[in-house]
Amino acid sequence: MFTEELMGRAEGGDIQTLVELDARGFLIGADESLDQYVTRLRCLQGNIEEMDGELTQTGRFEVEGVELSDDDRIPEALFERVKGKTEELFRFTIDWVPGFFINPSQGWLFGGCAFYFYPDFFALFIIRRSFANRERWLIYSRDELLAHELCHVARIAMESDVFEETFAYRTATSPFRRAVGSVFRSPMDSYLLLGSTLVLLIAQLVRVLLFHSMPIWPFWGLVLLVVASFAGRQQHGQRVCSAALRRLSSVNEEDALAVLFRCSDEEVLWLSRCQEDASFLTWMAGKAESSVRWQVIRARFFPAVP
Repeated sequence: MFTEELMGRAEGGDIQTLVELDARGFLIGADESLDQYVTRLRCLQGNIEEMDGELTQTGRFEVEGVELSDDDRIPEALFERVKGKTEELFRFTIDWVPGFFINPSQGWLFGGCAFYFYPDFFALFIIRRSFANRERWLIYSRDELLAHELCHVARIAMESDVFEETFAYRTATSPFRRAVGSVFRSPMDSYLLLGSTLVLLIAQLVRVLLFHSMPIWPFWGLVLLVVASFAGRQQHGQRVCSAALRRLSSVNEEDALAVLFRCSDEEVLWLSRCQEDASFLTWMAGKAESSVRWQVIRARFFPAVP
């Protein structure tokens, strides 16, 4: 994956090498130093070599309780199909994440997911065996699923809580999923919605079986409150991203989304409030003085800026 020569250039801060790594989906994290970044890449290489060695020797490898088989490896051709999507949107292509066809136990609705760990960097992709011979299964599209999860892998070191799903759902083919797919930002959001509906169901049962005069509207109100809060948050997030994208587009329209993809949550918010191109360029110059990530962004997407 990485030669010692390449790692040496990266450790030395060679900007062209770092740009090449960025294009391969090795994005530098929000607060990651150059030493931390290179250490992470070395860790990834070691972890993948360990997995490959185990698969070669025994044909099996276990991670997080999931057993992988060398016979179930996803052909590289399937990853090739989604390279164009991530390159078009975000200017990166990933060909280094190993993938496997597998059906986890008790996962009858499982489509696929990426396993990725940070800062002990390791990443792999698993999708349902049904996708070995078909492009769609139930509501899932194989190419969209791969592209979506590869976005998460590329941004693993950004540690984003607010806009992570917004970027990943940009790969969706459906305008509806692009607009509302990022409503749920974390498992806690799902638990809140399911919990409020469960409380409503219990209240309905109590009313029918025990207390016939018990008002039910407060429990409906709880569900509506949760839904309304998600909807309001989603609308605000979309407005913030759109405003940030407009600011970047006025300086580099072609690569605006790719630049935004490499921003932290706080930076996206700042860009949405920035009113002038000159203010952005001054801000970027200041960021590049202390951030290797912004040195790479400036070199790759704003080469004409001094």
